[in-house]
Amino acid sequence: MDYRKLAFGMLTLSFIMIISGSVSSFVLGLKQDREETYKRVEIVNDEFEVFSANTSVFESYRDELYENTLSSFFYDTMYQEDELVKNKLSNYEQLVDELAKNVSVLDKLCMDVYYPSSDVNSKCNNYRSIYEQVINYFVTDIHVYNGNVEKFNEYQQGLGSFIRIRNYSTERDFIDYNNDGNFDGKEE
Repeated sequence: MDYRKLAFGMLTLSFIMIISGSVSSFVLGLKQDREETYKRVEIVNDEFEVFSANTSVFESYRDELYENTLSSFFYDTMYQEDELVKNKLSNYEQLVDELAKNVSVLDKLCMDVYYPSSDVNSKCNNYRSIYEQVINYFVTDIHVYNGNVEKFNEYQQGLGSFIRIRNYSTERDFIDYNNDGNFDGKEE
């Protein structure tokens, strides 16, 4: 018996098994990565749907707020309606907070990731601009409201009245969330 041939045969067989195991592991890894990528695509789609729904709720609420509240300020009723208006503005800000939660999730899913789906890549690019518009619309609306409050307070002071209304206070400010140098939605 030739031990060299046997050793060479065993070495060749071991080498072939190692190569085939590596190739098999690589192929399984690619398959697993592909499955995980498609799961992430589904998650991005689902999160974007929630984001879109919340954006629609925000838009509807904003329209209603303007139609029924912000567009019809009258100095003779502004003081009496102040608590109601502040509650509506607080609800309005809560809608913005919900969108911020959606954006946080989308940020984690979309930042520095390129997906095999152009639709998902488009969603990952667009949500930032939409969010920027929402925040800037909200901040603009608060500035408009607070401007009306200032005018009311000046009017009351001119009358010698001690009636005053507080501004609506928020921590939010204008943003350039997609870092394009523009403040989409800023109307001031």
